[in-house]
Amino acid sequence: MSSFFQNYFLNGAQFFNLFDQAAKNVVEMAQLLVNAVNVNDATEREVVFKQIDRLENVGDDITHKIYLALDKVVFTPLNRKDIHTLASAIDDVADYIHEASERMYLYHIVEFVPAIKDIANIILSASIEIERSVNLLRSNKQSEVLASCRIIKDYEHQSDQIYYNSLANLFANEKDAINLIKYREILHSLETTTNKCKNATEVLQAILVNSY
Repeated sequence: MSSFFQNYFLNGAQFFNLFDQAAKNVVEMAQLLVNAVNVNDATEREVVFKQIDRLENVGDDITHKIYLALDKVVFTPLNRKDIHTLASAIDDVADYIHEASERMYLYHIVEFVPAIKDIANIILSASIEIERSVNLLRSNKQSEVLASCRIIKDYEHQSDQIYYNSLANLFANEKDAINLIKYREILHSLETTTNKCKNATEVLQAILVNSY
């Protein structure tokens, strides 16, 4: 095999490996988020929040490695802009999981309303599908990538419904104005996270059009 093709395939593996790491990191963060909203002990929950904080930094490091590789590598397996956009899209999911957990921590939430737990579970499910889609992208399994994208969009739609129904319920029934604001802000961060998951599917779909 010529050095040209050796470099091409080596570079391709480098980017796909980093994407896999980034997506796996998001799944781990999403699982920790689910753990956090189901833990009753405040001290134990704080430990989980610190783990999420650490993994958010891990995600930033992976994204930075992708950007550095783009600067150094001549031949890329995908459109350079698409690589940058996908890295940013995955990082956005991690950032908003972190934002949601930060708000839970700073607001000293003792008991989570059901919608928070429900959307946290949706984020985990959507993150698993993102990881699956990214893994499939390496082997150019277009129909399976598109199927995962549709599933993620369905999750985002479910999240929207839960979010708006929960807000309506909170404004109708929550008597403590401070708690109302806390729940609303956390729910907004969670719902935005599912929007970022959906955004990742749009990037994946664009990659299929541009690169394959």
